[in-house]
Amino acid sequence: MRDLIKKELSKPSIHNMFKGWADQEQILDELEEGYVSYDGSVEDYLSNKLNY
Repeated sequence: MRDLIKKELSKPSIHNMFKGWADQEQILDELEEGYVSYDGSVEDYLSNKLNY
């Protein structure tokens, strides 16, 4: 799961924002934990999380 999230975060539209975040591992942990209860694609989940 973490690899899927990292793959999405490496897309150019998100990567520039993500690489500026200080604690990337903690952010990945939180995103991975939150995705467990999400009923949709990783791309949709990240889009929803990062736009709010």
